[in-house]
Amino acid sequence: MTILGLLTLFLTLRKVPRTKGKNLQYQAGYLVFASVIVCFTPEYIDDFVFSPGGVLVIGTLIPVYESIRAVCTIEEGDDIEWLQYWLASGAFTYCTEWMDIVAENYPQISDNWYKFEFITLLWMLLPFTDGSALLYSKITEPYIVPVAESLKTKLEGYIGTLLLVINAGYLTLIWFVFMTLEEEAKRFIVVAAGTVYPLVASIVTMSKNAKAHNVTFWLTYWSCFSIVFIMMDYIENFLGEIPGFYSLCLCGTVYLFLPMFNGADIFFRNILVPLSGQQEQMYLRDVAIMRLEMQKAIPPNIQDDVFSKAAKVFLQKEMKKEN
Repeated sequence: MTILGLLTLFLTLRKVPRTKGKNLQYQAGYLVFASVIVCFTPEYIDDFVFSPGGVLVIGTLIPVYESIRAVCTIEEGDDIEWLQYWLASGAFTYCTEWMDIVAENYPQISDNWYKFEFITLLWMLLPFTDGSALLYSKITEPYIVPVAESLKTKLEGYIGTLLLVINAGYLTLIWFVFMTLEEEAKRFIVVAAGTVYPLVASIVTMSKNAKAHNVTFWLTYWSCFSIVFIMMDYIENFLGEIPGFYSLCLCGTVYLFLPMFNGADIFFRNILVPLSGQQEQMYLRDVAIMRLEMQKAIPPNIQDDVFSKAAKVFLQKEMKKEN
């Protein structure tokens, strides 16, 4: 049943066009559907689906895979759609992370919280309801984007100044202070570092003046950070008390989004894309982008001739390999 449900979800995500959340009938239908599921699902299914594992699959693993597929295509529309999802789910999931701690200690809260989390993330994910696009158009774009644009400029200024003034001595002092904090505080700092500025930057990227490559970069970032976050969340149960664990997590998180490292792109291309089986598609996307760039640079009157000769160059290389 679980496999059938996942297969149905994948087919829905691929075949059904997204509605931007504007169809009220779908929204009402989902509300009825969610109510029925919550009230009448058998207990053995309820415990399996509405659980940390179920939330992980619906809210992170499936979106990561679909985001990889979106990045590996030349079309820009699917990149924007999945970045909208990460804006909504990132703000929701990571800002309510403390609820997972509460749920672990209070079973009664756990039963209801994981149901609410699962249903909310599924509402954001499904193309029928398209909750992430609805939240973006009704809340993020009109109210948060103007604030985020101003905040991003200030944060980038602070980050640039920080990188200029910090030398090895200051860095050692900051690391020493960080090491003296409690585990919960260290974890909070790591999560904040991976969400606050990236959320602001992603929101700004979604504005009308945004460039396509920025959308792709932040989509790759959220895919990578989500996997890193899952790894940290699991490994910290065993290694969280070891000195330096959260320092390593913090360094890894910052490495992903700082332009000087371009870590998200490296992690995405060398790990996530091969694991997802999309490497060939990624190469084809790179070739398509290269073609568009060449098309802009080459005068129109000689484009056909240049592209024809370029194709022969590729074919000649393949023929040499075969010989």
